[in-house]
Amino acid sequence: MKRPVFPRRGKDMTRLETFADAAFAFAAAMLAISIDEVPSSYGELMVALQGAPAFAASMAIIFVFWYAHQRWSDRFGLEDLTTSLLTFGLIMLVMIYVYPLKIMMQGGFSFFTNGALHSEFKVESLHQFRVLVTLYSLGFFLLCGVIAALYGHAWRQRLALHMPDVEAFDTAAEGISWLVVAMFGLLVIALVWLLPESAAQFAPFTMFLLIVIGPVIGKIAERAGKRRGFY
Repeated sequence: MKRPVFPRRGKDMTRLETFADAAFAFAAAMLAISIDEVPSSYGELMVALQGAPAFAASMAIIFVFWYAHQRWSDRFGLEDLTTSLLTFGLIMLVMIYVYPLKIMMQGGFSFFTNGALHSEFKVESLHQFRVLVTLYSLGFFLLCGVIAALYGHAWRQRLALHMPDVEAFDTAAEGISWLVVAMFGLLVIALVWLLPESAAQFAPFTMFLLIVIGPVIGKIAERAGKRRGFY
């Protein structure tokens, strides 16, 4: 059954959205494969291009959070104090998260290609690896948490926004879905510290389960909506 189309309350771009877009664009620029200088030789160009897969993967994750905020803003159009504080929190987290994200992606591609795609960041001990994974996963958890908080705020404003019951349900379901996704960040942190050294290196790859879990969460929410007669 096709899900209902909800109204767009944020048709006009606000100063807050403009600031958020600029911050996300700056974060994307910080991920550039060669941000310090233009390669001056064929060899330097080939080395720089080795960072392209990690750059693309990092950009994809940044895009997910940018699109989530853009979609929320377009749908609800809120620009009150709570929205501003949550948006500033999202921007701050993205700017902090961008380097652990890039380092983790470079390390992941280096691992999968057995060093063919090199990583500029060198991890010298298991403790350093665990701290790095913790920073990356904590950032992921907090970013998802902020998106969930935005949906929670919109749900609390459901009367002011004149939401029908179906939209209020969908808004709550979106927020809960983001909270479930956020829990994967905490799961990775727990695994990387609790697993023995031989298995700890695989803890970050737990995130790949989201490829399967994401659609499952959507199906569960849709079935819950059907039981209530919304969809």
